[in-house]
Formats: sequence, C-alpha cells, structure tokens
Amino acid sequence: MMQAARCPYRNGDQPAADPCADYLPLREEEPVRWDEDLEVWIVSGFREVTALLRHPALSAAWPQRGTTTLHREDEGGERAAEVVRRWFMFNDDPEHAAARRIVAPLFAADRLAAMRPVVEELVDELLAGRTDGVEVMADLAVPLSSRVICLILGLPDGVAPRLDHWAPDIAALLIADYLPEVRARGHQALREIADVVEEALRSEVREGTGLWLLDKARREGTIEASDIWATASLLIYAGFETTSTFIGKAVRAALHAGAWAGVQGREPAVVVDELLRFDTSVQQVARVATAPVEAAGHLIAEGDLVLLMLGVANRDPAVFAGPDLLDYDREIRRHLTFGFGAHYCLGAGLARMESEIALERLAGQWPDLALDGPPVTRQHFGITVLERLAVRGTSR
Repeated sequence: MMQAARCPYRNGDQPAADPCADYLPLREEEPVRWDEDLEVWIVSGFREVTALLRHPALSAAWPQRGTTTLHREDEGGERAAEVVRRWFMFNDDPEHAAARRIVAPLFAADRLAAMRPVVEELVDELLAGRTDGVEVMADLAVPLSSRVICLILGLPDGVAPRLDHWAPDIAALLIADYLPEVRARGHQALREIADVVEEALRSEVREGTGLWLLDKARREGTIEASDIWATASLLIYAGFETTSTFIGKAVRAALHAGAWAGVQGREPAVVVDELLRFDTSVQQVARVATAPVEAAGHLIAEGDLVLLMLGVANRDPAVFAGPDLLDYDREIRRHLTFGFGAHYCLGAGLARMESEIALERLAGQWPDLALDGPPVTRQHFGITVLERLAVRGTSR
C-alpha cells in the first residue's frame, strides 16, 4: 500500500505548491454550484463533469461565446486571439471533427508504436552521463516533449528550445485574456509560432509530418492557410505544455507521497494512469451553454459559462476510494485527465508513452530517487509553472 493520507502538496499552513491543492476544497461544496463573483458554474463531481463533457448543449467554443465579469469590465474587446478561436479544441462538430481528422494520423496506434524507439533513444540521450541526479524539468521533461512534438510536426530541432518560452504566455492567454499584458504576450507567442511554421513550409517539409498533412489539406481546399497556423500552434502548445508539466508533476507527486519505490516492478502504463488521476496537468476546461441544461438539480441557462474541474473530479471520493492516496494498485475504470467524449485529447496516447518511458528510465537508473531541495514553482499571470525539480540518487 502506498503512503499518503491526503494531497501531499499541502504542508500545514504553508501556501499550496500546486493548483491541485488549491482546488480540492471544492469537494466540500455542491458538485454543481453557481459562483456569484465570476458568474460561472463550477462543476466538481466526477459523474456531473462526465455527463456535461458529452452534453450536446454545452459548446467548447467558449473563447467566442463565453465571458465572465472580469471580461465585461475589460475594454479589450473580443476574447482570445483569432488563431486560438480556430483551434479545433475550441470548436464543435462538424468543424471540430473535420479539423481533428486531418492530424489524427499523427497519433494513430501504429504511428505511436513506430515513435516509441525514437522517444526511448531520446530519453536515454538526455539522461546519459548523469550519475548523481537530474533536474527533471530542464534536463528531461522540457527537452523531451519539445523535441518530440517538433519531430511529429516536422519543425526543425532548433525550434524546440523556444517552446518553453511560448507555452506559459499562451497558457495565461487561455485563462486571463482580460489582462492587456497577457493578451500582448500571448499574441506575440502565437505570431512567433506562425512565423516558424511559415518558414518551415517554405522549406520542403517531410512527408507524413503534421505540417505536410496540414499543407496538403490547404492545397486540396479543405482548410485555409490560417488553419495551418492555428492547428500547428495548438499541437505545439498542447503537445509540449501538458506533457512536460505532467512528467514533472508525476515525479514530484511520487516523491512527495513516498511512493517512488513503487514505480519499479510495475507496468509503466498502470503507474502513469494513477499519476494522471492523482494530479493532472489540465485542472479545468470550460464550456458555454447553447441551450438550458439541467445538472444535479440546477438549471444552467443558455449563454452561461461552465467550468468543469477535471482535477477535482479525479479526486471524487464517491468514485475513487481514498482519492488522496497515491495507489498504483488501484483499479481505474476511467479518469478525466484527458477529458471525455468527442473532445477526448487527441494526443493522449503520445503523452502516456512519453511519460511511461521517462518514469521507467528514471526509476531504472535511480531506484532511490529523492528530492534535492524543494520543488520551485512560479506564478505566471495565474498559471502555476513547475520551474525546477532537482532530484538525486545513486545510479545503478
């Protein structure tokens, strides 16, 4: 049995080290409740979140349709950026399905199987020569996920180091676009991605890569040039940020909970699945009601914004026994880390594979891994960034 009686990120009266701990008090509230201050619905129950993720009257197009009191007080105009509003994750079917279908081959099972040796070699390269320990973010998680998504898209290796600078500004844009500085920084990051994509397209992109598939769809008249920039920026952001963050959080969670020893000798997929449930990278997703929706005895009105708290739902005691216990032997039917329904994360298989290989290699090299100083996080316009996670151990 793993050790942990509660979320390990909460340390007495000290501030929480992660949004996971910040959001857990929502379990004490109703699973569906109206927030008077923000004028949004907050949904935290597992069953309620699951039902609403697949409800036909809840639209994913919240950047176009959803506002809060913070946005109405701002004079900045429409939400997000045009390129973000074109992300297929922020559109509904049939547009969502059509755009997703173009790049779906990148994440097919056979493609991922072919990628596995490449990812294994890359992880081995990043860990080579390190005997006493590693800084998980800068030395492993960030370069791994950035180089993998650039390889899949067909971007030059030299682009990979820039992803770590773009990601926090885009993440902030998705939650705090009512702040002028956030809009400026986020839009600049998106413009730089568009420039990189355009430069790559002027070269001969490798057949079968993401940019090749997108450019082929443009030449066939299926999409516009702006959709290439949009989809490429979505895959760059999501493929890098969520995976790199999760790898760091997974190592941190296992060490905080005293559960690192349990990583060895178990199927990596099982370990990763429990860590995904325990502390997901994406704590919430938004939807906007296009018609009245009934949920847990409440009526969500047309036009209301709804926040679906994935991380809290994954700790719902009505579904998961001892939800704050990190237990690799737990049998999980389903968690909501990658969403549910039509918008289930397209890159879930890739994220799982990268995380499994990273954890397996770390545990194999350092079975006695321990924190080498406290994890370092920073706040970036409301986003908690895991900036540094130094670990040490005796190499085999």
